[in-house]
Amino acid sequence: MLDGVGLDEVEERVYRALLRHPSLSVRDLAAAVDLPVRAARRSVDALVAAGLATVTEGPPALYAPVDPRIGIPVLVRARQSELERTTAAIATYAAEYMERMLRAEPQRLVEVLDGPSIISERLDTLLRTAEEEVIAFEEPPYVTDVPRSETETEEVLLARGVRVRAVYSAAVLDLPERVDAIRRLSALGEQARVVAHVPLKMMLIDRRVAVVPLTAREESTRTTAVLVWQSRLCDALVELFEATWSQASPVFEPEGSAAPRDLDPLDVEVLRLLAAGLKDETVARHLGLSERTVRRRVADLMTRLGATSRFAAGVQSARRGWI
Repeated sequence: MLDGVGLDEVEERVYRALLRHPSLSVRDLAAAVDLPVRAARRSVDALVAAGLATVTEGPPALYAPVDPRIGIPVLVRARQSELERTTAAIATYAAEYMERMLRAEPQRLVEVLDGPSIISERLDTLLRTAEEEVIAFEEPPYVTDVPRSETETEEVLLARGVRVRAVYSAAVLDLPERVDAIRRLSALGEQARVVAHVPLKMMLIDRRVAVVPLTAREESTRTTAVLVWQSRLCDALVELFEATWSQASPVFEPEGSAAPRDLDPLDVEVLRLLAAGLKDETVARHLGLSERTVRRRVADLMTRLGATSRFAAGVQSARRGWI
């Protein structure tokens, strides 16, 4: 039970024997746990070194246990610190490994994945290893509508404190099930933005590995993808995402923005979609309004903002912190 803090089975037996007695000599301890004296001495000295036992000068020297409520948590914290240092070293070792691959085996930096099931399984595995951030470009077509495992995996990531940022193509807002999923994930912490078109589909985990579908946009399913390990190519994908993110418009943000109190929440949604470059027809479909209603709201918002175009209205609202 205590192997997790570095004690072996014999040392744990000796410690438990100490817990049952106020103090024991090495000979008494050896008899209590049925061990040779030399083995008992070695184990109890290990407990003293670990801070789980104390020893008083003899003769004979007597050993007593340290309160497990004090001693064991100290060992746990020490082990956690060691694991954190080891985890921190992964990036250094990985960089050395990738540098060697770049020199000797550059072909291994890109791995081809064939078939939707293989792509999904590999992506799910990679997502479960995410520690800091997942970024993504999303656009139709999709293999399925909204796979339950896809949203469940992201919910787990968000619950673990992993930051998730996604830039969606405006076409995604024409898919009701996808919109519902984005709204739900945004409420859980996903940062979602929208643009008229994304450069490509992509998901990138901790800036160290990217999954990029190769199937052309017009094809109905993505059957082939490449997995790109950390390299200058991976860095370029990160830079592409950040550049697109800076130009994209937020969607489904939590309440509490700086919009004027008398601004209808529906108008805030309209402004966000305008800033993303969506047409009146798409805005109307997304919000469940008629095109006539959307045009009227847009005209009112342009007047209120002093904007001369729909795009300018989106820009002005963003600058004022309304969206």
